[in-house]
Amino acid sequence: MAKLECQFFPGTPATWSCAECDTVYGERCIPAGHSHHWGQRHPACIRCNQPLSYLGNATDAKPFWQQLPHFFSYPLQARALVVLGLLTLLNTFINGGLTGLIASLFSMAVLIKYGFAIINERGQGLTEAPSLADVLLNDPDHLFLRQMVLMIAMGLVVSFAASVAPSLGLLVVGFLTLAMPASIMLLAVDKSVRSALNPLKLMTLMMIIGWPYLLLWFCSQAIAVGPYILADFIIGDTTQQAPPGILTFVALNFSVAYFSIMLYTMLGYVLFEYQHELGYHTAVDETETLSEQEFLKARTLGEVAVLISDQKYLEARQSLRKALDTVRDDTELHNRYHKLLMLLDDQQALANHAEYLVQLFLDQRQPARAVGVVLDVQSRVANFRLNKSATAVTIAEQMTEQGYHRNAVRLLQNFHKHQPNDRFLPAAYLLVARTLIEYLGDDNNGRAIARYTLNKHPNCKERIELEQLLAIAVN
Repeated sequence: MAKLECQFFPGTPATWSCAECDTVYGERCIPAGHSHHWGQRHPACIRCNQPLSYLGNATDAKPFWQQLPHFFSYPLQARALVVLGLLTLLNTFINGGLTGLIASLFSMAVLIKYGFAIINERGQGLTEAPSLADVLLNDPDHLFLRQMVLMIAMGLVVSFAASVAPSLGLLVVGFLTLAMPASIMLLAVDKSVRSALNPLKLMTLMMIIGWPYLLLWFCSQAIAVGPYILADFIIGDTTQQAPPGILTFVALNFSVAYFSIMLYTMLGYVLFEYQHELGYHTAVDETETLSEQEFLKARTLGEVAVLISDQKYLEARQSLRKALDTVRDDTELHNRYHKLLMLLDDQQALANHAEYLVQLFLDQRQPARAVGVVLDVQSRVANFRLNKSATAVTIAEQMTEQGYHRNAVRLLQNFHKHQPNDRFLPAAYLLVARTLIEYLGDDNNGRAIARYTLNKHPNCKERIELEQLLAIAVN
């Protein structure tokens, strides 16, 4: 299928769509869409509140012709190699007579059963080969027998068409040859011989895939004849040389089984790739991976992204506030709320919330993010200050370390007017004086602040550093 991306998080695959307003969402907008958190119904569209349709999990799948390395490597997995080894031994050492016939039928049954298991599992998006035991012990649909019935039915159809007119027989043979990959896929999905032989269904499937179906057919034919080309290359002209040895037969039988599994893998991947167009959705893992609070957070962030995209800022604010009442100290939700307040330019709310968010970042040892919040607010609120003096000093120190010297001075400006007796005032003004003198070249104001601090707090622990700073400034 064509690659679909979420409209609100570019680069992430789409998983849900709304037919009403033609909107496609990804997992970040509609998290855990099949979980019980959404209730009895499917998730609803954030824009129009209509039920959403699941797009499957192949919206970011590569076209099958770009997956050839995967198709070649799939039969080389450990589980698949067990099957390849069994088939190779059976086909190499089969004798004539009834025993040989039984062994041949068993070998064919194993290959076909295993092939349909690959189509089903690869069509579900699974990349690990199925085990032989699972295939032999679990085949409630009897796909081997259905495949045999299908081949017999095709032969009867061709015979009947040829009896009517030789040209009609050739036409039917050509159509069935072209439709063979589609027929195998339909049998794997519908488990019905009638469906796999229905020309309307076959045509529909081929038309849904479109022109890539011709490439699929060509690849199928190339894979199918691969062993025979290899046989001709290895054995060559038997009239000119000795008959092939046992190792040659082992290699040829292995290649037949290898190319067969490769073909089934490709057909399964095509089902996976075109699952949405074919109405064939992969099984959904219903295992709960999100707690109630994790789901609320993820859902709110997705909803807010959509609302902000539609410039519905007040609705987005309401959604975030509601979530923060439950998930109180989540930094991602609080940071999103901070960014939204920046968009709304609500200076009072921005300043009030920044005090809480800055402390939250510091508590979680994320000082760089705390500084970013203060820088944001300073760009909107002229006289912004932090009410907690310890927090203010810590942020100012981080600012100077990151090179935001003027912002650090601005944050601690007139500290003595707001908190004249605060125990952190000497530390705050030492930082301001040092920044002015050493980084901003403002010796006069730096010395004035240092002298003021020494006069007001002569016994502070920062006294020696302040005196050293005054001495440096004078020199």
